[in-house]
Amino acid sequence: MDEVKYQVMGDVRLNKRLSNILSSLSSDPKNSIPCANKTWAETFAAYRFIENDKVNFDSIMSGHKSATLERIKAQPVVLIPQDTTFLNFATDLESKEMGTLRRKETNQQLLHTSIAITPSRDNLGVVEGSMWQRDKKSSANSRYTKSIQDKESRRWLDHYESTCQIQERCPETTIVSIADREGDIHEWFQLAEDQSEQRRANYIVRAKANRTLEIDGEETILLWDHMIEQKSIGKYTVEIPKRNGEPGREAKVNVSTSEVRLLGKGKFKRPLSLYTVFAKELNPPEGEKGIEWMLLTDLPVEDFKQAKIIIEWYRSRWEIETYFRVVKGGCQIENNRFRTEQRMLNCIAIYMIIGWRLHSMTTRARRLPDTPCTSVYSEKEWRMIWMMRDKTPPPNKPPSMRETTRMLAGLGGFLGRKGDGEPGIKTVWQGYTKLLHYIEAAEALNGLK
Repeated sequence: MDEVKYQVMGDVRLNKRLSNILSSLSSDPKNSIPCANKTWAETFAAYRFIENDKVNFDSIMSGHKSATLERIKAQPVVLIPQDTTFLNFATDLESKEMGTLRRKETNQQLLHTSIAITPSRDNLGVVEGSMWQRDKKSSANSRYTKSIQDKESRRWLDHYESTCQIQERCPETTIVSIADREGDIHEWFQLAEDQSEQRRANYIVRAKANRTLEIDGEETILLWDHMIEQKSIGKYTVEIPKRNGEPGREAKVNVSTSEVRLLGKGKFKRPLSLYTVFAKELNPPEGEKGIEWMLLTDLPVEDFKQAKIIIEWYRSRWEIETYFRVVKGGCQIENNRFRTEQRMLNCIAIYMIIGWRLHSMTTRARRLPDTPCTSVYSEKEWRMIWMMRDKTPPPNKPPSMRETTRMLAGLGGFLGRKGDGEPGIKTVWQGYTKLLHYIEAAEALNGLK
């Protein structure tokens, strides 16, 4: 398994144990560790691994990060969206003379993650992850008076720093860090400006603050007012996917762009220049707000073609939301009940690698449907998928990604009817769970290698 080939744990036995755990949990990612392991000895070994003082998040992720880095080096452009998701590890409390009434204690953690994807949205792997618990005593006013070093928002800068390290190690690849409105932080843009040319990763951040701009060294104007005044450089139609129960639709957006100079407010914020791309929907459906994306970037934007690229790269940020759904819904990480932060983080690291595999299978089948399936599936996997789904001997030539993934999803309940479209994450991971059980059974009965 490439994800443990370059594992750094200081003990080959731990490397082997991690490989075994990834295999057993991948065979049934939604189940708990005891359910996924077949014997008490395997379950006990998995728990001992997670509780081992030599094991931590970074050591578990080290092999996967190295494999991800190799995949990044093979690409001309790699986008690295980062975002935060909430994890709720609720535990049952004993009822006090209240019969069957159940009470729960909430233990909410925040997981901030960066993943590497291609512009065609193929997930190359996880590049960084960090977890923390919010201070309940913290107020909005106290957060406002803190320095960036003491704020939660520091995580956006830390993950951008990680992206810069990747850029330094992958000089032939254009690396772009992407964030939604929470990442609109003046200190981030300053940090980017301070990087040397060799290690500076580019960024695209959706604006949240209506900042004050400097015009001709004196006159000032607010960002939104300035961009509304700019002439349109083009219009085009974007596909809006189904979200939160709302149907998908097409939206025609007007695009404008401008190079702007942000004023520096406060002791540690200096003026800096960057580009802005403004996409606003024309004639949104009645009752809907419509699209309005104000994007800040250090990538030069001189014409409509470049502006459209910035918009499409920003839109690819949605893949990290899908990835979170896989990890939380497919791998059920919130059902684990480790009592210490270190053990919890170790378990999350394992499931983040499994979640990447499941997500990668689905996205590559959609974005690169005609490529050979061997880019994701091993020979043993695709041959077994074919035999179990088609009930015939597998061909000598590997089928395409699309054909293989549709057959895999078929094992998980995907019907493949004319109006069904492409399979979703859920049927893919259900099919993959069955696939690993089939392979194990075949090896046990027939000595399949």
